[in-house]
Amino acid sequence: MTREEFESVALQRLQTLYPRARFLRAGQLEIAIIRTPSGKPSAHRLRLTRAWAAFCQHGEKFDLDSYLTRVVGTVERRLPMEWANARPHIQPKLLTLEQHRNLSARPLWYPLAGDIGYVLASEDFDLPLGEEQLDRWSIAEECVLAAAMENLQRLWQRASIVAWTVQDHVRAFHVELSHSYKASLVLLPEFQEQALEILAAEAIRVAVPNRHFLVAFPAEDDEFRQSLLPILRKEWQGGYPLTRSLLRIQDGDFELEDAE
Repeated sequence: MTREEFESVALQRLQTLYPRARFLRAGQLEIAIIRTPSGKPSAHRLRLTRAWAAFCQHGEKFDLDSYLTRVVGTVERRLPMEWANARPHIQPKLLTLEQHRNLSARPLWYPLAGDIGYVLASEDFDLPLGEEQLDRWSIAEECVLAAAMENLQRLWQRASIVAWTVQDHVRAFHVELSHSYKASLVLLPEFQEQALEILAAEAIRVAVPNRHFLVAFPAEDDEFRQSLLPILRKEWQGGYPLTRSLLRIQDGDFELEDAE
């Protein structure tokens, strides 16, 4: 069995095991679960690379159904009842206003630019936070927001910056992050400050076509913007879509601009 055949079989089994879920292919041996088996609209990324490796090792002895049900079961987890235990798992996640409106439970919403904003959610399984969680924890919204930004800052400190250079001149950079949604890093003042320094610019444009993609470049570099368009057109079709516009950041303010 080839990798492509294995992926096809895995998708068919997921659809059989979880008939109420809706699945979207998001790259080789990666499947995004857009709606959980319970019917709640929560996205979960399922990577099948390890399953493929196990299948190659064990062949017919490999139990695909047991693997899939064990991994997909993590979608239904819930945040801890105690704030001290929940705090390390809170992260800001970028969304569009339309995506926010389509959520069954209305989470906390923080407008950013145009129809782009963010919610507070769990780091691991994307459960948006609402007033009920704040009431349960007996904690102010400002404290939850501060904890989310602290957690995001720790991710930024572990991230790697990869520069796009032409003759030793940095034209742009993207961020490598082992997990979580890297597009949210634009919320950090630390990201903005370092971006302006690296790019030697007074204002930057940031492409965040989906929540797994982030490229920053000087706002005045229209030539690079044009060269980036083919990549963006591909990324717009990726999982967790965000916006076809660019985020312009200057003096801490956000503004949406057309990418085309």
